[in-house]
Amino acid sequence: MRVSRREAQLIEALLRHPEGLTADGLAERLGVSARTVHRDLRPASEFLESHGLALVRRAGLGLKVQGAERAWEQALEALGESQSSSYTPEERRRSLLVTLLGSDEPVKLRALASRLKVAVGTVGRDLDEVEEWLEDFGLSLLRRPGYGLEILGPESGVRRAMSQLILGNLDESSLLPRLTDSPGQESVSERLMGMMDEDRLRRVEALTGAEVESLPYEIADSAFVGLSVHVALMVERILRGGEIEVDHDALQRLRQTNEYSHARSLAADIEEEFGVDVPEQEISYITTHLRGAKLRQDEQGAYSGDLEVAAKVKALIHYVEAQTGMTLAGDGSLYSGLLAHLERAIYRLRENMRIHNPLLEEIREDYPALFEMIERGMRETFVEEIPDEEVGFVAMHFGAALDRGRGSYPRRVLAICPAGIGSAKMLASRLERAFPQIQSIHNASLFELENLDITGFDLIVSTVSLSLPEEDYVQVQPLLSQDEAERIRTHLKEKSVGVGLTNRAVSESLEVFGGGQERFHQMAEATQTIAELIDDAFLERHEAKGSVPEAVRRMCASLASRGLVSDAGRLEDGLLSRMELGGVGIPGTSLALFHARNDAVARPAFSVHDFEEPLQIESMDGAQIRISRSLLMVAPQELSPVALEAISEISVTIVERPAEREALEAGSQAQITAVLQNIFGRYLQNKLS
Repeated sequence: MRVSRREAQLIEALLRHPEGLTADGLAERLGVSARTVHRDLRPASEFLESHGLALVRRAGLGLKVQGAERAWEQALEALGESQSSSYTPEERRRSLLVTLLGSDEPVKLRALASRLKVAVGTVGRDLDEVEEWLEDFGLSLLRRPGYGLEILGPESGVRRAMSQLILGNLDESSLLPRLTDSPGQESVSERLMGMMDEDRLRRVEALTGAEVESLPYEIADSAFVGLSVHVALMVERILRGGEIEVDHDALQRLRQTNEYSHARSLAADIEEEFGVDVPEQEISYITTHLRGAKLRQDEQGAYSGDLEVAAKVKALIHYVEAQTGMTLAGDGSLYSGLLAHLERAIYRLRENMRIHNPLLEEIREDYPALFEMIERGMRETFVEEIPDEEVGFVAMHFGAALDRGRGSYPRRVLAICPAGIGSAKMLASRLERAFPQIQSIHNASLFELENLDITGFDLIVSTVSLSLPEEDYVQVQPLLSQDEAERIRTHLKEKSVGVGLTNRAVSESLEVFGGGQERFHQMAEATQTIAELIDDAFLERHEAKGSVPEAVRRMCASLASRGLVSDAGRLEDGLLSRMELGGVGIPGTSLALFHARNDAVARPAFSVHDFEEPLQIESMDGAQIRISRSLLMVAPQELSPVALEAISEISVTIVERPAEREALEAGSQAQITAVLQNIFGRYLQNKLS
């Protein structure tokens, strides 16, 4: 029987420790999570059974292999042969990518098949998946008979693909502390798969660490390791003649950032250390990744930015509420966390940066319903194609929120324990200790189960196997262990997302609003912001002669004439720069939504602008549309979360309320004012209720 390398490490650890090991002990020894151990136990048990051995789970004592001594020896021999004879499909594909990305000339198909000890047809099928994987990085695979195989595409794509492979082969535990080897795992050198020199990586890491210490902010350890890998890859590629290309506008933009001077300093250190020339394009490459590391760290802080993102976050939260039946709109931690993460995620996408998510596979396997739901919701809400790594992080935000919102869940528990009243009482006591929110536990035998309505229970646990579907209950021992309690929590999370909860949890906090006296101050601030915004709102008609820059200039001049903007030119530049990042036309309408945060803006303002001649403009879905009216939302660069949330309600209306959107698209000033009053009336009512 064939097992993966990780499963083989688990089996070998069990065979080498006849006294037994706990799941936590195995996790620590192998450098993986306890959940990963539980996932690998089934294939491990099947392998052992195929060799006449049994994997026994002993409550409170852990896992132990039982069987004849000769069977132990045969299992160890078979394990070694299994690992040396061939690669798993995943290992084959990774090996193909490493070989092709690292080669400066075409590679023959037969040579690859020979190296992997498989048929040419097998490699051909693997290459189909390799080709699909490469597309995410803007790369293609040339497959020409007589010539061989070669990866084609920009240098930036090659580097992103290589870094993804390396970071994907290093789990989170191996990254901390600084790139050290973990017991029972491959060395760092082996995990780099020959794609870069370990000594060079460590030297780059030291130089990068010295420069990072001079930054005005801290970055997370995992972000630092990712940054070190990116910079080390740059050195490797420069030494091999690889040259990255950066367009002039992007270069100009990066030169204005605070990180550029730090990137230039790090480049000078690299030139001295490795005797290479680091051109300005490479300095911009370092700058981009320094900013990426910063942005990941910033997710722990306040949200700073985009009104459009704020609206989409609210729409995504409403989507998840509809799917799960749980009230999430009052979860301030979820709202602010998503705002921060998704603004940064969109930045990374526009800069062609791929974030590494070491928990992605674990999230997919442990919470498939949650992952799929978030993936669907993000497809409906965001125009951008969101990669799985980002979906995984967003799913983690929602998973934590659902856990918080669940409150007193589970309340009613059904315990099946045929061994007798003593065991049933023991299990009930352990359950109540692990889940103090339980209100009642109903004990039943297997015979009673047939006549019970199980739909009224939040949780079903049993000390024996049941004829129910596996996802409907959790099998445990009467002396409920910590691992089993964790499995129950995982089951409850998955169940709440998969079938939806009928009870709606009501949060005590109201999004970004705090509690006590602070809440009244925040309500007063939101009310004042809303009153000023409605008072300042206006509708104006312009002659722009079909020119978008001219239309933007006239809109900014209108604001300046009313004292809402101190420098119309600065705001104009900001609006035009925002357009370079993506379309502003609203799909299916003749409307555009221009918006910006800019320090030239005196206070939040909303206005509507008609144009005598329609404008040709890019919409948010990438299509070209003609618009005759534009909505303009602007706010100061420094804006409190309370004011930002209030303003973003306008964007939410555009997304979620077709009737009010139509009034904004074609209505008079009086109708527009009425729409604003409706929007903010609902908002304040929700805050007060």
